[in-house]
Amino acid sequence: MAQSKQVLDKIARNLQILGESVSRGSNNEVIVANGSNDVTISYADVSFSPAVVGGVDSSASPYLGIGTAAPGKIRLRRAGAAALADVLEDAKSIKCFAVCAAFANNIILRNAADTADLLEVRGHADLIGLGQ
Repeated sequence: MAQSKQVLDKIARNLQILGESVSRGSNNEVIVANGSNDVTISYADVSFSPAVVGGVDSSASPYLGIGTAAPGKIRLRRAGAAALADVLEDAKSIKCFAVCAAFANNIILRNAADTADLLEVRGHADLIGLGQ
């Protein structure tokens, strides 16, 4: 459903165009150099229930319906961040957030340990920018 690699490739390219030093980490993450507080951007595929949406079972009628407009979520975390205010503490982190916000996806701000969601920012309700 989601094209996580393509979304992350575009985020990486956009940040490079803005002059940021970008590399790839494990699990296809985008890492933006920020001294000892690197910003890591990743992608979480969406899961939704029920699997049958709009009453159309795709195994019985694969060509009916328009599908589901449910993009995955972009996750952003910053090394050393324990609280929400720490995630967007400096200009580079805010620039990364702004680049991610140009997409239709929800953005999840996470702690540095990648164990807790600190905030989920809702993407555009009409999915403007999806697939661009």
